[in-house]
Amino acid sequence: MWKRNVFLALILALVPSQLLAAQYGKWNNDEAHGYERYWTENAKGARFTIWCPPNHDARGALLSIDIKGRHPSPRSLVHIELDRKLIKFKTDSKGFVRNDCAACVDNMTYFWHHLRVSMKFAIQLEDKRYAGFSLKGVKEAIPKSVCSRQLAGNSR
Repeated sequence: MWKRNVFLALILALVPSQLLAAQYGKWNNDEAHGYERYWTENAKGARFTIWCPPNHDARGALLSIDIKGRHPSPRSLVHIELDRKLIKFKTDSKGFVRNDCAACVDNMTYFWHHLRVSMKFAIQLEDKRYAGFSLKGVKEAIPKSVCSRQLAGNSR
């Protein structure tokens, strides 16, 4: 019996976290490196990920975008269209969108709200790379407010 349990534990340890993720339509969530993450991927392999820190502080949220195998250029603008609203974010020195200033938190809160209620979601980078993503399941996958703590199994 203990051998079976050890074997099962080893199998679970070796399974990539994406396979253990909760999936809601085209959106997924799980935990990686101590961060809660929410992500979607389109048919062409572009990926959009929201990383929420272990303390669930909205200031620690991070957006990661991968279009055509690359992140946005460092210190560039990311244009996100949600329905007919355009939201702009500035990337850091590594091409990630950080949320570590007062105006950033406001912009992220605005984005998060519209992400949950919109019908269309597209991203265009300064170098003209473009990707559209499905919003099917986003409302169930992400909490109502930015990086808020949710109990497993609760309605989001």
